[in-house]
Amino acid sequence: MSGALGKHRTMHGQVVEWLGSRIVTGVYPENSQLPNESELSAQLGVSRGGVREAVKALAAKGLVDPRPRIGTRVLPRSAWNLMDREVIGWHSTDSAFVRDLLELRLMVEPGAARLAAQRADPAQIAAMTQAYEAMAEAAARLPEAAEEFVAADLTFHLTLLRASGNQLVEQLGRLLEIGLLHGLEATSELPGSIERTLPMHRAVLDAVRRGRPEAAARTSRLLIDTTATAMATRHPQKES
Repeated sequence: MSGALGKHRTMHGQVVEWLGSRIVTGVYPENSQLPNESELSAQLGVSRGGVREAVKALAAKGLVDPRPRIGTRVLPRSAWNLMDREVIGWHSTDSAFVRDLLELRLMVEPGAARLAAQRADPAQIAAMTQAYEAMAEAAARLPEAAEEFVAADLTFHLTLLRASGNQLVEQLGRLLEIGLLHGLEATSELPGSIERTLPMHRAVLDAVRRGRPEAAARTSRLLIDTTATAMATRHPQKES
């Protein structure tokens, strides 16, 4: 069982992730039938009830359609809830999906930065400042401090979205967290990228702190464009 499912999270979570990730990556293609409960139970070493509950969770995400005595069909991608946090996470190796997340960030974050420059409170500015300082400190200890750098970078961006004062943008930030994380990891791995992006983060912070909406939006867009370039270098794609 541990070989198939891994050793993290609850048993329910492991089964959901095992099935969900295989649906998203095409191991179980759209419109195909999942193995029946007995087969999955034997393969994964869990009860049939455990498999049944996992399938219900995937049905709630729009990935499958379980029918009594018929079986469980993988639904077309158009039915999937692509804004579900777990579904986003299962797409982490899909360069086209990560590109789409970057495009969504490009539509959302500069506007959020503009609003943050108008609405951020002192606590939010202090949190962004602390995150930036943690990034700068970790940058001096790379590559050993890579995880610390990315964690501080993520905090910076999520705080910026929260500082917009728009609860829907803040919620979207939590949904985009996986995409943010992968983009930041890609950027941090490219030679010279930290040297380029740290001043951009400082410029965003300064614009928010000084109440300069257009400068905040402009520099935020530049940051995301830099991330998009990093992702394209890391995961080159053919033009469609």
